Formats: sequence, structure tokens, C-alpha cells
Amino acid sequence: MHDFKGSSVRKLVAGEVLWEAGEASHFVARVEEGTLEVVQHSLQGEDAVLNRLGPGELAGEMSCLDGQPHSATLRASGPARVTTLERQQFLLWLRQQPQRWEQLMQRQSQRIRGLSARLAEVSFEPVQLRLARFLLNHEQDSLQITQQHLGQYLAATRESVSKALSSMSRQGWVATGRGVIQILDREPLQRLIVELGS
Repeated sequence: MHDFKGSSVRKLVAGEVLWEAGEASHFVARVEEGTLEVVQHSLQGEDAVLNRLGPGELAGEMSCLDGQPHSATLRASGPARVTTLERQQFLLWLRQQPQRWEQLMQRQSQRIRGLSARLAEVSFEPVQLRLARFLLNHEQDSLQITQQHLGQYLAATRESVSKALSSMSRQGWVATGRGVIQILDREPLQRLIVELGS
């Protein structure tokens, strides 16, 4: 999408929240650098990461369109920079060129499809399968991530993630340390996905 006219730039540090679920919508944010996490809080105080937004992606646009409060919390997963545009300016920006509406709807359709797939994954797939897929989606063999944060990505409890990691560790597939997961053997992880995902 084209540059926002009348926008402002905001820098975020890791873990900084741009808005909380339930807050009124006053602006949209476009990611320029880094990654933002769309987070849902449970009544038990646990977090689930519903989506991750990278450079060029918008956040908060649907709340600006329907005037409803934000349905999820938006926070930075690491250092990030975003461009923000006030609600009325964003609506004007959309009206100026009809193709911007089409681009916005295409992005929303992609997100809905992604969320549908994510919902099916967390509803029907065991934690071990989700964990294997998460590990194999990373090219690096060493991942800097805590078990709590990993549980948020997998929409699973820390205990269930710890149990799955322990099982993989005993079989020599991974090694775990404080905030680090080392992938030792990718082949059995791939076989696990075929077996459990079939």
C-alpha cells in the first residue's frame, strides 16, 4: 500500500504493547520494521499468539472501519517500527483511491483463511505435532525462545509444551537449555508430521 499521508512513526521495544484488547480504536498501524504479535488473553491469564505481522502489514484497520474496540492485544515481539494513522485520516486515505479497498479486502481474506487454518490446527492437532511443525518452519537449528513464549505460539500450556519437548529430547531429536531449543535431527520430526498429520 502507498505511504500514509499525515502519519507518524513510533518505535517499539520487545514486549511493548501498542494497544490492549477491549481498547477503543483510534488509529491503524503499519509495520515498517520488526514483527508484531496479535495476542489473545485467556481468563486463566495465559496468552495465545493468533498471528504475526511483518513489514508492510496493517493492524487495527477493521476496528477503525466498524468503530468497535480492538478484539486482541498488539505487541512487539522484538524491536519494531510502525507508522500510525488516525482513524479519520485512514478512512479518507481509503476513499481517495478505490483500489485501496480492494487491497485491504484481499489482505483480510488472506488473514481469515490463515486464522481458519490456525483454528483447525489448535482444535484437532496434538501439541507434539504443532511443535514439530513449528521447529521445522525455522531454518536455523538453534532457536532462542522460552517454553512460555513457545506455548503462546502453539496455543498450548507451558506444561504440555514442556512434556512434548522432554519426549523429543529423550529421543535425541532436540536439546533444550535456558531459553534455547537446539534441533539435533530433523528427519524424525518430519516423520512425526507425516504420521500424526495423516
